[in-house]
Amino acid sequence: MEQMGEKWGTAPLHWVKDHSGEYRLETRRLMLRPFRKEDAPLILRISSDPDTVKYLYRWGLPGSTPQGDVDRFLGYALQEWEKSPVRAREYCIVLKETGETLGDGSVEYWGGDEIAEIGWILTPEHRGKGYVTEMGKELMRFAFEEMKVEKVIAHCDALNAPSYRVMERLGMHLESVEKEARPAKTAGGKKGDEMTWAISRAEWEAASCTR
Repeated sequence: MEQMGEKWGTAPLHWVKDHSGEYRLETRRLMLRPFRKEDAPLILRISSDPDTVKYLYRWGLPGSTPQGDVDRFLGYALQEWEKSPVRAREYCIVLKETGETLGDGSVEYWGGDEIAEIGWILTPEHRGKGYVTEMGKELMRFAFEEMKVEKVIAHCDALNAPSYRVMERLGMHLESVEKEARPAKTAGGKKGDEMTWAISRAEWEAASCTR
């Protein structure tokens, strides 16, 4: 296996290229690999859960269907991995111990080359186990060390407390709240407010030194 990048602290976090040529990220419990067409059942579980999609920006919109969201998401994810250079990475989260797929983790350039956005979607049965925080640390490391950005941001619905608590645990701070910036999930429904959380390279490096 070809290893690229460095470890962060004492946790085995690294960017590897396996025998199939896939670029992967790894943490102690998780492996993140590019999405494949065979991951459609996982995405359908996500898109079919009302409690999950209610906080997701492009999912469950009026006129859409769960299968339509699967086709849209997988089409985008697979297409982005084919680009050179890759600027948006959608990873399938895999539990190393069992091989079970848990959700989506993403890291992509935001606007230009100075900022990266990270994000995540986890299936309900795997929440509350620290997986997102563990993965988020590695996505953040990858953004700063490999993508060479100066700031990492994350967005969430202002009502999605579990998500912004993860952002707090990652050392991010609330940068802004934009009123009614997220689309309504029903025709004529109320739009959601959008939080933007952020951490600078200097803040991340300072926090890393204390770990």
